[in-house]
Amino acid sequence: LSDYSGLAKKHPALAAAMTVFILSFIGFPPTLGMVGKFYLFRAVIDGGFVWLAIIGVLTSLVSAFYYLRIVVNMYMNNGEPAVERETWLGLTTSTMAVLTVIVSLVPQFLFAWASEAVLKLL
Repeated sequence: LSDYSGLAKKHPALAAAMTVFILSFIGFPPTLGMVGKFYLFRAVIDGGFVWLAIIGVLTSLVSAFYYLRIVVNMYMNNGEPAVERETWLGLTTSTMAVLTVIVSLVPQFLFAWASEAVLKLL
């Protein structure tokens, strides 16, 4: 965790992108992680496995605690992050963070593309 201390002060765009990715892991709206967890839990409940959905939600809450410790460390703690940032890597990371939010707002395009790819494989 100490490797992330002070990341927001030294590389704010990288810290913001990483925050978006961590929120996506947690399943926080509006990120792709929320869309994925929503469809997963909906399918599990529709299949009659409510107990499994409850376990999934509980494990998501536990993981959120650990993921958010990283975010707190990036923004609240002082220190020197153990990250060397290249310009092209920052551009790529920022682009992917923006896409993580944008695609979650219109996931039907992603699902249509994925369904088409699966049908071609079958």
